[in-house]
Amino acid sequence: MESIGISMISEQILHLGECLKKELPGRPAQELMAPSVRPPGMDRFDGSNPRSSGVMILLFPGVVGISTVFILRTLGGPHGGQISLPGGKQEPEETDLTDTAIRETHEEVGVNPELIGVIGRLTPLYVPHSNFIIQPVVGYLKSKPEFILDQKEVAGVIVVELQQLFHPENRKTMILSRSGLDITAPYYDVSGHRIWGATAMIMSEFERIFISCIS
Repeated sequence: MESIGISMISEQILHLGECLKKELPGRPAQELMAPSVRPPGMDRFDGSNPRSSGVMILLFPGVVGISTVFILRTLGGPHGGQISLPGGKQEPEETDLTDTAIRETHEEVGVNPELIGVIGRLTPLYVPHSNFIIQPVVGYLKSKPEFILDQKEVAGVIVVELQQLFHPENRKTMILSRSGLDITAPYYDVSGHRIWGATAMIMSEFERIFISCIS
């Protein structure tokens, strides 16, 4: 894959920001990477009084293009062993979920909040099992950061070029067994790491925007 310069990456990110101001692909794009069915009990919340959280799709220059980062959560937490975007629940003093996503990115992977430029937000995603509404935020850095991990919550980071992540051969399907029920789950294969569930649904919408805007 041919490398591109920093100036071109900056232009691409600015163009992505303009695309994010337009009508978003929304729920239909998210559903492209949704698991086939939820196990019993997964739909017990009806969406009333949901809790709010913010996650960050953090963009920065990679070797051949724009990269992003996912985190591998430690085994002891509520989402132990899962791969997700940096982010977490909204604090009472936060009035904007963009602030939540930035704060959590700083706390979990050590990125200086003052260096993150926000270029837009994606469609909020409701997760029935946890009764959370997740607000994805898209931010960028002018250079690849030195990650400093919160050892209590983050076991490692997975950095991937968007062109690699969104290559058709890296979009796969697996069968999972949950509560005695087999679930068909689409996922992104990142060097053997499986990104699925809510995180994959969020990235599915961003993929539609990225491909139409950049590719």
